[in-house]
Amino acid sequence: MKTVLSLFVLLAASALYLSNVFAQADMQVHLPEGAKARIGKGGVYELAYAPDGTRLAAASAIGIWIYDARTGEALRLLTGHTYYVRCVAFSPDGRTLASGSYDDTIRLWDAGTGEPKAVLTGHTDIVYSIAFSSDGQTLASGGRDEFIKFWDVRTGELLRTIAGHAGGIYTVVYAPDGETLASYGADRSIHVWDAKTGEFLRALEPAFEDTGLEPDRIHSIAYSPDNQRLASGNSDGTIQVWDTRTGELKSTLITHASDVTSVTFSPDGQILAGAAYLEEGSTIEFWSVATGERLKSLTGHTDRITSLVFSKDGGMFASASDDETIRFWNPATGTSLRTLTGHHKQRVMHVMYASHGRILACSRVDGIRLWEPYKGRLIKTVDFRKRIFSTAYSPDNVTFACETSGDNSLWLLDANTDERNETPLIGHTEGISSLDFNRDGSILASGSYDMTICLWDVDTGKLRKTLKGHTDSVQHVAFSPTGLILASASDDGTIRLWDINTGDVIKILDGHADRIRHVAFSPTGLILVSTEGDGTIRLWDIKTGEPLKTITPASGAFFTAYSPDGNTLVSTDRKVIHLWNAYSGELLRTLTGHIGYIYSLVYSPDGQTLTSGGSDGTMLLWEITP
Repeated sequence: MKTVLSLFVLLAASALYLSNVFAQADMQVHLPEGAKARIGKGGVYELAYAPDGTRLAAASAIGIWIYDARTGEALRLLTGHTYYVRCVAFSPDGRTLASGSYDDTIRLWDAGTGEPKAVLTGHTDIVYSIAFSSDGQTLASGGRDEFIKFWDVRTGELLRTIAGHAGGIYTVVYAPDGETLASYGADRSIHVWDAKTGEFLRALEPAFEDTGLEPDRIHSIAYSPDNQRLASGNSDGTIQVWDTRTGELKSTLITHASDVTSVTFSPDGQILAGAAYLEEGSTIEFWSVATGERLKSLTGHTDRITSLVFSKDGGMFASASDDETIRFWNPATGTSLRTLTGHHKQRVMHVMYASHGRILACSRVDGIRLWEPYKGRLIKTVDFRKRIFSTAYSPDNVTFACETSGDNSLWLLDANTDERNETPLIGHTEGISSLDFNRDGSILASGSYDMTICLWDVDTGKLRKTLKGHTDSVQHVAFSPTGLILASASDDGTIRLWDINTGDVIKILDGHADRIRHVAFSPTGLILVSTEGDGTIRLWDIKTGEPLKTITPASGAFFTAYSPDGNTLVSTDRKVIHLWNAYSGELLRTLTGHIGYIYSLVYSPDGQTLTSGGSDGTMLLWEITP
């Protein structure tokens, strides 16, 4: 790639060092201890309006966000679940908020204060759906464990468990009169139950359109306010409406979309809303319940819509989408009133600082994003047509390197123009596990599951050398600070040090008890730290090839990094970050806050901030005392 002026002249007017003034209030809502900012709010799975319409709850990957429904201000973040929150519901009196999670539990919260009230345990797998009875005394839940459970809201006691679906139960919903409960499961049928006794009443069998897409399924079901109808949003692009008394299929609405991901009735029962998904984006379609006529389409979302909800008085309407937004609408006019951003769903795979710490780059499977870290301002997004995995960013801020899925190829991107090299870099026969640039950004190293390492000339895109010697997959590669030595970690249980100029092996570091996941050089280049598959951390003398120290974290380690001054070593065991004295191996500090797995750790150049990126779609910026 040609050398160009860095795009970061855009920030020439910015302060040289990171500011502690945050532009986005959401970045500091309920931060974990030790964190000073959060970028991203986690993808949203479900929305619920408070009965009085003043608040909107959003079940997200990192907790339950409570928004002011009129202003969009984030009021609080409820945390306590140990994994993603899948569903959320307000009690009819608005005093209790319930949430179900991938951690197999249900939590009850004081809806006014956000204080936890109870934890309901009994499901043995993901809780997909929850619903309050009309009198608010009973909570129903459906889970991947194939059970529907009924709970006493006041005592938290499990009242009843019923089974009836062959597979997980994705949705449970009470009829407005509280007499029946409908459920939908992985067996592709809707079951209707007596809500008081748990007796099975009838099954509704969807009649899917022949789209050639199998298996067709239902994404969402909803009762009409008058109890007379039950609607389903289907993966064949249809909405079906049943008579709840007879179980007869009354009508099928054709949306001309490939998928209907959510359905809901307006409080007056006159409108049926459905989220229609196509690859180019999603629309919300309003249908007349009386005539089956399409009334209007609401456009704006650019990806799959995960939830639709009317306020109780019907005056407001909200939607959540995988396009990372929540939108508020005027349902009467179809006008978009407000958009909340930042609900990133894609995992953060790699984080990198650039331009003396003024830029934070993160890669996701759908592209690369550049942030002004302490203001939380998104500067630039680079989208890909393919999913990306391994990424690296050149130290001169000029080039991104990305591996795309399915073809074992590499692409180089100009960081200014987003232009890619005309042809991919082809040299590996299997997937690429790791990428790293040398100090001046002229050479790119790629490690692969094909047991080889390729060295690429970044300016020309030509393959300089292929390094062979490992007898199993190469998991990670890292250049020394001088750029003259490359370290490679392999599943064969060895680390190899390579001379970049000759391609020869300088040393083989062995004696590991397990495969090697990760390697990193100290800032002086005299020490190499490695992380083994069993979680052991080892420090190596580069000159002699001898081990200097072994650190054995109680919960293991997946990868490690040095602080810029070399005094601290940081590791993660997926959800917890450990800071160690790099010389004595003493544990200095433990940081917790990510709900999902941590995939990347990086220090800011001044060593005062540690940034972690995780599968929950967020980055956390931690205050580090030098």
